[in-house]
Amino acid sequence: MRSMGKIIGTVVCVSGAAGMALFKGPKLLNLEFQTTNSILLGSNGRDTWLIGCLFLIGSSCAWSTWLILQVHVSAFYPDHLSLTAWMCLFAALQSGILTFIVEPNANSWKLNSPLQFFCCFYAGLASAFTYFAQAWCISKRGPLFSAMFNPLLTLIITLLACLFLHEVLYTGSLIGGLAVIIGLYIVLWGKAKDHQDNNEGEKSSHKEKQNDETTLSTQVSECSIDLEEPLLPETSAN
Repeated sequence: MRSMGKIIGTVVCVSGAAGMALFKGPKLLNLEFQTTNSILLGSNGRDTWLIGCLFLIGSSCAWSTWLILQVHVSAFYPDHLSLTAWMCLFAALQSGILTFIVEPNANSWKLNSPLQFFCCFYAGLASAFTYFAQAWCISKRGPLFSAMFNPLLTLIITLLACLFLHEVLYTGSLIGGLAVIIGLYIVLWGKAKDHQDNNEGEKSSHKEKQNDETTLSTQVSECSIDLEEPLLPETSAN
């Protein structure tokens, strides 16, 4: 039941996230806002839609592989703070090299306002905190527990886009968001049962270890030799 719950919950959660992006349905509350998509995406936003989807698929595959690799990395390198520092350092180097190739103009690297400086500082600090919390969570509960919260990003982005970017909220987005939440709770239910079983197994193994140590100490105490007594039993006079 636990395994089936995790499989069904994952399918429901991913289907809800996909439904939020693909299905619209009627408008929710019939709200009409002035769209800003042409300003944000540019004139060729629809021309690069397929390339964007391919990049998102590749990013999801790389992210999933990275979550799985963190299990082995945390086992051999349990210092999460130092691990986060190394990840942020190499990520900054890779991003700097890629940005220099895409945008070699030095004027694009200048920070012209305190807002730009704050955005860069906040992005670095938030990324470091995210990596640290994620590594700690994976070491405690495994990669599935951490990965199941990623579909919530779609729901959060939809709500923030409706509030701040004045995008229209559709019924399909609402139904997909509910499916994401339901699937997430089903998976967490299955993981909670596994975590409970693991704790019980660790407790039982700890008790067995204590019992073995107690038995061993009892045997050692029984086999102790008193130096005042002779090693060989005294024979009878005859």
